[in-house]
Amino acid sequence: MSRFVLSFRGTNRANVRNAGYPNVLRLDIHIEMSIVNERDFVVMPKLRRIILFVVSGLLIAGILLVAFNAELRGGLLLIFAPQYFREAVFLRFADNTGQEVYLLGTIHSNHLTTKDYSLLHLQAVLEHLEPDLLLVESRPKELARDNWGDGPIEMPFASLTARAKGIEVQGMDWWVMTDNHQINSDERENRMFQNILTSLPGYHTVLILTGFSHVEGFQRRFLASGYRQIAFSSAEKQVLFDTSDQTFIFPYGMTHYIEKRIEIDQLILQSETDSFWRDRIANVIAFRQEFLKTIAMVGERQP
Repeated sequence: MSRFVLSFRGTNRANVRNAGYPNVLRLDIHIEMSIVNERDFVVMPKLRRIILFVVSGLLIAGILLVAFNAELRGGLLLIFAPQYFREAVFLRFADNTGQEVYLLGTIHSNHLTTKDYSLLHLQAVLEHLEPDLLLVESRPKELARDNWGDGPIEMPFASLTARAKGIEVQGMDWWVMTDNHQINSDERENRMFQNILTSLPGYHTVLILTGFSHVEGFQRRFLASGYRQIAFSSAEKQVLFDTSDQTFIFPYGMTHYIEKRIEIDQLILQSETDSFWRDRIANVIAFRQEFLKTIAMVGERQP
């Protein structure tokens, strides 16, 4: 019996030392389709051959998409191997002064439903690492006006947790509501990274929390800025993620700042005319109103 074999191996970027997350997921695909012999394939009905080639083409296209799309690749890894995912999006860099920068990709509202990468794991990292500075995906101007609810829900959680422990917190996000409805762009990541570089001097240990889709872009930018990616073993990461000594409760002020974020968004919604942004803001408000119920059920620390 002969075989019709389709093989594919995909890596995001070859020969990059300490490549971390972008190269963690290697796709090694080996597909076999058994036929009696080569003649059977030649005489196979035309329609069946067309279907076979179309399916093979779609399969290859899907493999290529997964191999070279960081967000899709990460999303699949999160679903099937969340423990592996959280380590894959946790990188460490150093400069020539001895400063260490830890970059950790987060999963926004999925922290509420992912047992192996929950808000408690972020709390554990903060407590075990004890950074001098925490940089979060919140806009600096919003934090300056006491809007600590800005950004995805894990950002106020981490910010308030860090502040309660005396850790300095700064925002590094940037985005504007544009007519083309584009949020995640090269300009956004460039501005976010510039905010990061501006904040780093003077600190020995820095932890950066950002949506995991930004990890690859920030990795490239750190390496291009003179930082080197240093070894960061699975054992070290497991120690930082260890929740055995942790108790989950929301930090003091969580309810207040989520309510404040809702009020700010409701004011923006009143004057917004673009249907895209109106829908997005309305969804954000609705989600946070439900999130308040979770906070009330779990409880928050008292001052």
